[in-house]
Amino acid sequence: MPTPPSTIAVVGAGANLGRSIARRFGSVGHRVALIARNRHHLEALASSLADEGITAGVYPADASDEKTLTDALEAASGDLGRIGVLSYSPAPVWSHAGEGLPDLAAMGFTSTLETTPASARAQFDLTVGGALTAAAAVLPAMREARDGALLFTTGRSAVDPLPFLGNAGIAQAGLRNWAGGAHSELASDGVYVGHLSVGVPILPGAGEGDPDAIADRWYQLAQARDTFETTIGF
Repeated sequence: MPTPPSTIAVVGAGANLGRSIARRFGSVGHRVALIARNRHHLEALASSLADEGITAGVYPADASDEKTLTDALEAASGDLGRIGVLSYSPAPVWSHAGEGLPDLAAMGFTSTLETTPASARAQFDLTVGGALTAAAAVLPAMREARDGALLFTTGRSAVDPLPFLGNAGIAQAGLRNWAGGAHSELASDGVYVGHLSVGVPILPGAGEGDPDAIADRWYQLAQARDTFETTIGF
């Protein structure tokens, strides 16, 4: 009898990409652990998934807080079963400053020459620190089962330096570097590590930037396990 799909933990479970990833993996039987800071938003998302027949649990946590994120992942595993897929894609709350343009400063981004140790640390704690915390929480069970997948989503600045995202680029490139090493080291343990860099706005109906399209791309990569990295929009 085939092994039933495991639980997918979606860290950064927002109404856009996180929701689509939860739906895509949930549609083939994965139970879903929804992790983000806002319980109210998570509960609404879990309710919408339940309407589609997808089992989802709500685990509020700040991805940059090591203890709360670890506790959330451990609780999810206890409630829903072994986490066999980790999707890590936390994102800032988008703010705008007139005419629909994003207010990068309000979102915590600094340009290359305005980047300080403090602004770099803030991005590092979210992007790299949270990813390392999440991986440490789920990897032991994955390696014991000799089956698992770590899926890391970043922006274009992970690959192609963008001067207006100086501090974010440092963090995203660092995560990409670590994930590449983990991809090589964990392959013999049956654990797939992948990186997807998105260089277009993630918006419904935006072609390859549509969150459902990106979620399907992730599902196909996790199934094929034949490449570490892919990019979208560049």
